[in-house]
Amino acid sequence: MVRRRLPRPRFAVFREAGAALLFFGVLAQQPELQEAGGKAVAELAALGYRVPAADDPVRVFPALTGGEFSGSHAGGWRPGQIYLRNRPEGGHAASVYLRHELFHEASHRSCGGRLPRWAEEAGALWFSGELAGRRSVPSAVSEEALEALRGRIRQGSELNSVDRSLLADLMASFGWPAEPCAASPRLSEKLGIPFDDRGGGGYLLVSLLSGRVLESGGDQQGRYPPGSLLKLPYAAALTSADPVSLGAELAASDTGKLLARRDHLDLERYRLLLSPVKGHRLLVSRGAEPHWPSLVGERDRDGAFPLEANLRELAWMVRASLLARPGVFQGLSRNGSVPESTLAGQDDADRQVLAQLHALAKTGTASDPRGNPLVGHLAVAWPAEHPVFLALFRQRGIGGAGVLPYAARWLRPWRLSHPVGIASVRVRLFSLTPRSSWQALEDCPAYETSGTRISLCGEFRLISAAAGSRSERKVRGILRSREPSGPVVLETDGDSYADAVLQAEAQELKGSARAAMRAVILWNGAHGGHRHGDTGALCDTTHCMVYVGEQVEEPIAGGVATDPGLLHLLDRLAQHQRLDWLPFSAGGSDRWERRVAAAELENRLGEKQLLELRRERRRDGAITVHLMYPDGEETVACEIFRNAIRLPSCPDAIVRDSVTPDWLFRGIGAGHGMGLEVARAKALSEGGRSAEEILRDAYGN
Repeated sequence: MVRRRLPRPRFAVFREAGAALLFFGVLAQQPELQEAGGKAVAELAALGYRVPAADDPVRVFPALTGGEFSGSHAGGWRPGQIYLRNRPEGGHAASVYLRHELFHEASHRSCGGRLPRWAEEAGALWFSGELAGRRSVPSAVSEEALEALRGRIRQGSELNSVDRSLLADLMASFGWPAEPCAASPRLSEKLGIPFDDRGGGGYLLVSLLSGRVLESGGDQQGRYPPGSLLKLPYAAALTSADPVSLGAELAASDTGKLLARRDHLDLERYRLLLSPVKGHRLLVSRGAEPHWPSLVGERDRDGAFPLEANLRELAWMVRASLLARPGVFQGLSRNGSVPESTLAGQDDADRQVLAQLHALAKTGTASDPRGNPLVGHLAVAWPAEHPVFLALFRQRGIGGAGVLPYAARWLRPWRLSHPVGIASVRVRLFSLTPRSSWQALEDCPAYETSGTRISLCGEFRLISAAAGSRSERKVRGILRSREPSGPVVLETDGDSYADAVLQAEAQELKGSARAAMRAVILWNGAHGGHRHGDTGALCDTTHCMVYVGEQVEEPIAGGVATDPGLLHLLDRLAQHQRLDWLPFSAGGSDRWERRVAAAELENRLGEKQLLELRRERRRDGAITVHLMYPDGEETVACEIFRNAIRLPSCPDAIVRDSVTPDWLFRGIGAGHGMGLEVARAKALSEGGRSAEEILRDAYGN
């Protein structure tokens, strides 16, 4: 005979579930609350959650107002413990809030922290019954309120009553899955929050000098708290600090010791260094006492991070900080090599990459209130003595130190593809015109220190009244001047320099010819400082390499990089030919003559009443043209002059017609000197020759 097993009565199930709850104080005298708790535990078990049991119960205590628990809270939860108000405020019975906290306990036991804080809160709202009576009103939700909720969710902050109310409204529209440890895909999409995105992130490599983006990948637009990377502008804004001890504190990310220096913090300088980051709430009101921990990356008084940034804004902030006080960051070159530093526990091979670069390295982590990492950052600048590259890496769900393996994958090839030796070019601006005839303006915040002028966005706008020059241009980099009325030297990245010279000298070149010309320009730029020893820089009209920056109305499209293999080839060719400068060819030997009417010449030069022109060759080989007016004289480089009136090359002779008011210009060939020839390079490229073959043709004999 088959014996049928009779189902247990429902009260038996609730009794077993109820045994998993231990009530204390006045709550122990409420059987209806105990029954509601047992029913909730049974429902959670039926849904597939791991729930409290008689041998592993959860304890329910009456809550007292005080500490983190205030009169506005109806319930609270810690693992294994629930705190419940006997007569809660908020319109729901105590049993509803008990169900809410039991969901947190079941999620903790079942999901192992995989469920984000916002999703766990949403699930608790759904399970507790707090959504009863709410209507679907997605159109009534303002974008401002939605963005505020997104920000708190993104930061893993505790949700306040406004946040929970808005979340409840959204859930009434989008629903919630009954499966354990799951989140609503539609609601996740609405909030712009990936449910499970551990390890996602991005990277950015920029020139520390100009701010030019050299390489990037992954998420560039997501805004996240930078964590301890905020210690960099904090350190840069200190008016007094011993670099050795400060560097050690930065490498260890020692919040306590850094905050002990706050009496020396220049708040206005700190505020300036943060200005590349838009829309933050850090130090927005002047005069009020700051919440000091938030200035070094901690949460503010309301439990949120007051500053979030995308990768580019963060790179600009870090760049500004490193340039403002370069001496105080040298201790970051020991991050990973000393025991107390944040990277000390990372893999030896990854730390060796930093040592090979001789890099400064700073980590930054933003965590949720439970200590789980939300996002990690790693900033790397190299070489430490005079950094020219800045790399920034970000990964979600990982601490800052844990980002190093991801970063090392990119840093290893960058050692070869971005050589330090050609990363910087120094060029004297307006070398043939008086300093008083032009000025540099910035369209974003800037500061000056020890004769160095730094724009936080990396750019300056130059306004000039010089004849034959653009009235307005843009340059990227750092301006250096030993004295207010003396020469001004721009230090910029090599590729920005090459872009501008190509635009001025060889706009028509394409393909392999352009790549070859670009390599020669950059090689000369990186090696040519010896030609003008007074400033240790090139001038902006150095023997065909005319540098006039970028046109403001038609900016150069950045992102093109010079092939390092071609630069290595030029190193070998120059060594073989014993050259410290790569010349350019004459472009043929045909004689030419051009007649230009006086009115046309004055129009092209932008000057009236031009009385005389005189050509001069200087001892260093540079050719200049003197322009005489009724009230004075001006000298310009021959390259600028001949480009303005479109002559094939710099003229050998300039004469005025004795009969007509015309000017006669006579010369030989096209181009500037000897070596690489623009026309020949173009023909070789069109014939299928590679850039390497074009360079060997120009400098191989």
